[in-house]
Amino acid sequence: MLFLPLASFTRPVPLSSFAGQGDSRLVRSAHLRSIGLNARFIRFPLGVGVGMRKFILRCNGRWQSLWVLRWLRETLILRSSSAVPHIMGGYTGRSGMPNASGGHVGAERGRVMSEKAQARVTEVSYGQFAPFVVVGFGLCWAVMYIIAYSFVFTPLDAFSSLQRDVGRIGYLGGIVVFEMALYALFGRFCSTRFRIPLAVAAYIALAAMVVVSALGEALGLGGWPCAIAMLAAGMWQGAFHILWAEAFMYLDRKSVRRYLYLSIVIGAMLFLLTTLVASSAGMFVTLLLAFLSLVCYVFTHQFWPSHALGDRPVTKDVARSLRKSNVVLVIYGAVFGVGIYACMAPDLPVYVSYPLTGLALAAGVGGLLLFEVHTKRAIAFETFITVLLPAVAVILMVLTGASGTMKWVMYLLLLMLLTAFDASTFCFLFDLTDRLRLTPIKSIARGRIYIQCGMVAAGAVNLVLVNFLDLSRDYAFVMPFFLAVLLFVMVAASGKIDVMPHDPGMASARAEREAGGVDGGVAKSKAMAEEFGLSRRETEVLVLLMQGYDTNAVAEKLFLSPHTVKSHTYHIYQKAGVNSRRELLEKRDGG
Repeated sequence: MLFLPLASFTRPVPLSSFAGQGDSRLVRSAHLRSIGLNARFIRFPLGVGVGMRKFILRCNGRWQSLWVLRWLRETLILRSSSAVPHIMGGYTGRSGMPNASGGHVGAERGRVMSEKAQARVTEVSYGQFAPFVVVGFGLCWAVMYIIAYSFVFTPLDAFSSLQRDVGRIGYLGGIVVFEMALYALFGRFCSTRFRIPLAVAAYIALAAMVVVSALGEALGLGGWPCAIAMLAAGMWQGAFHILWAEAFMYLDRKSVRRYLYLSIVIGAMLFLLTTLVASSAGMFVTLLLAFLSLVCYVFTHQFWPSHALGDRPVTKDVARSLRKSNVVLVIYGAVFGVGIYACMAPDLPVYVSYPLTGLALAAGVGGLLLFEVHTKRAIAFETFITVLLPAVAVILMVLTGASGTMKWVMYLLLLMLLTAFDASTFCFLFDLTDRLRLTPIKSIARGRIYIQCGMVAAGAVNLVLVNFLDLSRDYAFVMPFFLAVLLFVMVAASGKIDVMPHDPGMASARAEREAGGVDGGVAKSKAMAEEFGLSRRETEVLVLLMQGYDTNAVAEKLFLSPHTVKSHTYHIYQKAGVNSRRELLEKRDGG
């Protein structure tokens, strides 16, 4: 039922309209064979996803009359961009009204898509599958919340202090293991579509975790099987967080933040409902939610473009510009890890602790979503750090001496802030990947590895201080307090985090445009387009790029989606034999 309201946001477009010619089933089956989806264990969740999509399309019209869903669609989707494909076909202009008759814009769009189909480059409007991406990532968040807080809220006498800490470190270690596996596998097998087999392996690890936990309880082995099995849960989270985050990179850049916030809110609400309704069967319901997330991922993955975004190697200059951000992410991970696991909530009944936690998880990110929807302004990552980290430090210190209701209030406030921080780091990595034109899966995995390494290091230090040095848990908040202060000082002293390295080529292009020397630059760009055999649309994109326009500006001027502009840019780089806009500008001026 969760898919039905979100299905009213968009209307899927037949695949044959994007392929240019031929039966959509033939195109789909050929594409599935090309990405290796013939294994039985993969075809089963894919069949479930396709059948679910057909059911949604049949029921789609019944949800159009609900005013709440119309408001959500208009607020979250239609206002986000005026230059993306409309849900009924055709493209929208600045007014946002659909071009129902197609006209020149529709004919141009059809011609471009036909050319790409003939060139064996299947480019699908991936934005039409945004409801499945949002719900799939929401299911992923729900599974993570259920597993993590089921372990955290276990009565204190069920686990020893060492078992609880081993479970936490194992959970974080499993996340790092699979994130590093994703990072390494893409470098070796970037052309073999390894993502779906890896996702299935992560789900199998999660199922094994549930079975081991159940057997441990039945055999009376204490808390060690459950603590060790947290490693498998971390592996599942590490894989799916990166895979779904990469899927978000193929959506519209102006809407990706809202999609992410909405997925976290959905995950928090599912966590709340599952813990209240499922009760003792919560872990088996978790397996069902994880399977649905896997089905959504397999279903949407088949419509990805054949070429990944970016594919730009990390040069020394880019690595130097990323070094400062990496250090900040490591310290942030330490603050997040110790803060969220050290502030143990007091012993309250499950029917009180779980609902309050679920509401706090949804309230923090839900507030961000409402703020961005109504103000149409995005809050940057550095703003979160400079404004909210002092509040985090104060809450951590208050928790040291708080008790009773005051401790619960501080705990919920801290949980809201840390959840918002976690969402902002994903947005920061999205922005970093887009501006530096990096490969999404490698860029996001790299950033998350730094965060998780900081969490593992801080958790290990906390384990040593509390369990082996007999340091009272009342003083365990001192370390995250100093880490928060250090992170605040680092970011405040530098002003902001640089996510775009200095590019002298783009600076000269903008200076040329502002000085009025456009005609000469356009002539040079067109001459270079003829030299490298660019198509007419690629030539138009090249001219605007050389004038200093960014991706969104080019998309607005040419009435294209940002993803289409990125695809054209990739083909221009490929034909010209360059890796960046600066190199392209130098080749134009040098020629």
